Amino acid sequence: MTPVASASLLAAFQRLTDPRHRRGVRHPFPGLLAVIFLGLLSRQPDFASIARWAKRHWPTLKEAFGLTRRYAPHATTYGRVAADFSVEEFRSALAGWLARVMVTAPVAAAVDGKTSKQAHDADGDALHVLNVFAHNARVCLADWPVGDGKETESEVLKAHLDDLFALWPSLRVLTGDALFCQRPLARAIIDAGRDYVLAVKDNQPDLHETIRTAFADATPASADATTYEKNAVRSRPDTSGATRRRPSTRVRR
Repeated sequence: MTPVASASLLAAFQRLTDPRHRRGVRHPFPGLLAVIFLGLLSRQPDFASIARWAKRHWPTLKEAFGLTRRYAPHATTYGRVAADFSVEEFRSALAGWLARVMVTAPVAAAVDGKTSKQAHDADGDALHVLNVFAHNARVCLADWPVGDGKETESEVLKAHLDDLFALWPSLRVLTGDALFCQRPLARAIIDAGRDYVLAVKDNQPDLHETIRTAFADATPASADATTYEKNAVRSRPDTSGATRRRPSTRVRR
């Protein structure tokens, strides 16, 4: 992590409420939380592992996160810090920090639903969660539960698109499997000024045939030059002055 990134992460964590009592506090809360966070990112699975990892890297961590003690804390210290802090405050602070760090380059993220093997709802059923994962950053940008058969994954994504794009301005492209290849969702993404890459299967035969026709004569030189739709075609000028044909299904080459 660069000095600029570590300083901005520390500043983000400084906005969180310290849950500890003042008596006996030896280490600043934002610095300890930053160590726990980086320890988890470094695949340290528990507080004992984080404590050993932090001890090995203590000179670097101490300087980066304003930790003044000569020796690294014991595992119980990290446990007490993590026991009572606000998860919602942490999520908000981390999302804000990531949005600032990632603002310099466009981001593409994959949308996919997963059923948790460890988390359960009040009835004891496994939670099914829709995740938005940025591969380059290797971080989950957002996740939402998919309700017990009343909502589909595509409906959940469409309902949260505005919040997702507002939180992550650099998010430019969403990718997904054939489950997300729905016209209302695709239109909502385009209307938000973003793009999508969605898989198409034989269960949408007209769209599948349209894409096969559009790519039948494609070459690297003709990529993104012209698009076709079986039943309807619309045209629009691009920035170079040439006319680009855009179908209502947003099939692009």
